[in-house]
Amino acid sequence: MSYAARLAGVHANDRLVPFLRDIEIEPEDMAANKNEALSRLAELSDIPLGDLRANAPVPLGERTYDLRGELVTAEFLANPYTVFCPACLAEDDRTGGRRGRWEWALSVVRTCSRHGIPLLRQAKGPWDDAFRELEYIVPERGEGLQALIDKAEPRAASLHQEYVVRRLNGEAGPEWLDAQTLDQAVRATELLGVLVEYGPDQLLPALTPDDWDHAGRVGFGFTSRGEAGIREALLAQFRKFDEASGAPGARKIFRCLYEALAYSKSHKEPGDIARILRDVIVENIAMPAGTKVLGVKLSERRLHTVASLAKEQNLDPRTLRDLLIVAGLIPEKAPAHFPIPVQKGREVASRVKRMVTVISLPDALACTRPLVDQLFDDRLLTPIFYGRPGIQGHTQKGVDSEELAKLVGKLHAMAVELDSEIGGLVPVSKAAEKAKVPAVTVVHMILGSFLERVFRVAGQEGIAALRVDPAEVKRHRAFCTVGLSTAEAFASLKISRNILWRLVDRCPEEVSLSVKWIVGNDAEHRIPRFDPTVVADFKVRFTHPARIAEQHGLQVGKVVSRLKRRGVRPALTKGEVGEDFYRTRDLKTDLFT
Repeated sequence: MSYAARLAGVHANDRLVPFLRDIEIEPEDMAANKNEALSRLAELSDIPLGDLRANAPVPLGERTYDLRGELVTAEFLANPYTVFCPACLAEDDRTGGRRGRWEWALSVVRTCSRHGIPLLRQAKGPWDDAFRELEYIVPERGEGLQALIDKAEPRAASLHQEYVVRRLNGEAGPEWLDAQTLDQAVRATELLGVLVEYGPDQLLPALTPDDWDHAGRVGFGFTSRGEAGIREALLAQFRKFDEASGAPGARKIFRCLYEALAYSKSHKEPGDIARILRDVIVENIAMPAGTKVLGVKLSERRLHTVASLAKEQNLDPRTLRDLLIVAGLIPEKAPAHFPIPVQKGREVASRVKRMVTVISLPDALACTRPLVDQLFDDRLLTPIFYGRPGIQGHTQKGVDSEELAKLVGKLHAMAVELDSEIGGLVPVSKAAEKAKVPAVTVVHMILGSFLERVFRVAGQEGIAALRVDPAEVKRHRAFCTVGLSTAEAFASLKISRNILWRLVDRCPEEVSLSVKWIVGNDAEHRIPRFDPTVVADFKVRFTHPARIAEQHGLQVGKVVSRLKRRGVRPALTKGEVGEDFYRTRDLKTDLFT
């Protein structure tokens, strides 16, 4: 139309509409860039039709256009506004008639790349504004144009805008954006930018052209990096609701983006960003099977909250929550909506159902309470902590019933069944008493195949059913009790057994303890013992607040306070092993006097 308007002025000294009628082109067809109108103009002006089509979005029907080989919708175009750069028009006025630039017809082009100022948008007025005659639509000349130029805030064209123009010029761009239709690429970029910059509750119709330009700049920083960049933006938005109360859903967290993709009035296919948003939602928000997310039903539940998992498994949510914390599936102060992977959550829930409390273990194993403690000491039983982990007096323990069954089953498998008692054979506890060893040592001897005479009384359960020869236990005592037991080692260091084993697990790090394993005929079973020299050396090189407090007759809190004031840092922290360990060489002699 700009070209036709210039022809009208040069050849007929007339306005565009009369000129078009004179050359037998319907003005409305010209305004709509219909192929018949373009072909007639090309024929009369001796200009290749392809040159005219390159500068005009040609309608294909249903508000769809072909622009330089790209399919775009009406929303992609600046209609019904007339868009112009006052600096460009000022140059045109100095050199000849005014002319439009093809990129001004694009809604995404909001900055003049030549002059670095925002383009101006003029709403449609009289009926003939549809013909974009810049000579008449923009009445400003000279000083009037200069005033518009001076008023403009300088800014460079956005990378988002430049990408669109380059793509329409046939240049390749970022891979993910190029894989979308141009409409989808632009819409994804700007909507993501709106979410990041203005928040989920932003009303899209309330945004100004400058707001959309800024959103495009922000969004392009993510969409230009493809799915990884988009996910980064979406997950950052999701993290903003980590501490939210209740259970915020997808619409609350991503509202403006979600609703624009889910409820588009034009029913346009939103492109791959909908799939990415859906994946982020499904991967981070607990929803039941059948929930529809951006038009796709969730075939099965993928995440639980504590409440939904407890309801599904018919468990007390408080006990379940504590065990989920211990299992590392949720943080200690996790909000109610914190997501839990379904399978891992159900595994923890099944452990809750199988859990046997510590107070019930003597009955479950048919043994004494001291032996239960010894089994924990040597890691023959794995404690499940619950209640309020880490708070003295409130921590409770249980054991998985399957682990109990496995331990008892292996002990019974090592024994020959007896119909009745045989002289000379005694229970495990009695053999330990006679051999002057802890009962757990006898259990180790059985599991490690040290003992040849191991029997089980038919009809009896657990460890109480076992019978061994005390003389045989005595023969193996020296070999199986070399060095310090686990209990002796942690008592010497004044730490708990759990801290001791964490130090063992760190070996051979600087702050760690090595364990001496004793192996019998069954190489799969090992008895843990500790070299007294190794333990003594650790005590010389490292200490902790409780030991320091005992040595100097101080309260532990005062010890910790003095260490902090002097800036003494632990070599190993409580967060790593359950206690702060300090190098003794770092502690000055006057620190606690």
